[in-house]
Amino acid sequence: MTTEMQTLSQRVGRSERENRILKVLALLGVALFATLLLMGASGKPRTIEAEKFILRDNQGHARVTIGTPESAGVAVDTKPTDPVIWLTDEKGADRAILTTDGIRFADALSKPTVDIVSEPGKSTMRLYGPNREVSWSAP
Repeated sequence: MTTEMQTLSQRVGRSERENRILKVLALLGVALFATLLLMGASGKPRTIEAEKFILRDNQGHARVTIGTPESAGVAVDTKPTDPVIWLTDEKGADRAILTTDGIRFADALSKPTVDIVSEPGKSTMRLYGPNREVSWSAP
């Protein structure tokens, strides 16, 4: 009976040691996994992809929109897939529009005031009068 108790005591002792070793190994594995996860998460993303970016002010109004007329729903003498940047005032009127072929400025009613456009072989600058018609152009 004493031998059985000693054998049982040795088996329980060995099981407890193995259990402690397994717990330490599991803890080290979790720590290693967390370290790798945090190392991967700390790197800054190098690429951001979207069809459209909108920068809003503190009231939620869109102030800068970067996209294409197709994705933004607005077209100003551009192809639907050309990249465009719109600068908008606090009331939502487009005030400046940067396209691949030029830049356009507008008044508070989104009516043109100045256009600077570059086309193959020539560039044009147009100033608009109060009647919204070209008042001066070069060349």
